[in-house]
Amino acid sequence: MAGIESGQIIDPNCFPTPNELVCIQVLKVFDQVALRDCSTRTITLMPGSGVVNPVFAYEGADDFDITEVKVISRTDSLTKPGYKRLKLFVRIRYIIHYSDGVNQLTQPDEASFSLTVNEIYCPDCLTQIGIIRYPPDTIPGTLDADGLSIKVEALAEAFNDVVNPATGALSLDIGVFLIVKCECEVQLLIPAYGYCPVPPEQINPAALNCNIFNNRDLTPFPTQFYPDQKPNLLDLENACVEDS
Repeated sequence: MAGIESGQIIDPNCFPTPNELVCIQVLKVFDQVALRDCSTRTITLMPGSGVVNPVFAYEGADDFDITEVKVISRTDSLTKPGYKRLKLFVRIRYIIHYSDGVNQLTQPDEASFSLTVNEIYCPDCLTQIGIIRYPPDTIPGTLDADGLSIKVEALAEAFNDVVNPATGALSLDIGVFLIVKCECEVQLLIPAYGYCPVPPEQINPAALNCNIFNNRDLTPFPTQFYPDQKPNLLDLENACVEDS
């Protein structure tokens, strides 16, 4: 494990052979589709308290967040088993920053998008039906009765803004890049290198107290952050055969 850490593998041929097979339970992405959409919003900016003759100025929008995802319809492909056509409703909330000439103000707003995914591989998660778990799973996104999860990720931006300084009528476009994922919770058998290594300790200024504890030679950073790994019985059996 020495020298192994998380990150991109530049040359797979130089990477060592995995030392174990691990069964994990995860949300597997079966397919994903990228698409974009744009919505024009018209908002009336409100002046701060006591401002009689405001002069509005738009300053920007941020804190974009997906607040709702609905699967409006899901249609199976007649020619490609497991593929579906999806119609989705996505709502994105964000914060508008502006000035009334006296105060710096904010105002929330929402943009809605009706999306159509023409083709995505979304097999029914039949193995999920009838399985009872404790504690119950909490899967983010839109989870159907058959275990299928539709997840939406987005990058949004506001542009083409026009504001009337006297009335506060603001018009702007909300453009959004989206990735729609079809996921099922499954168990996967994957090669692994054991537990993640403990990261190197950050160097901080020495404290005036706890001299022994703060001395890294006398009190090294512990490595017992993970439980002992279960041995692979198949390897033990093979070892016994070889020894005999």
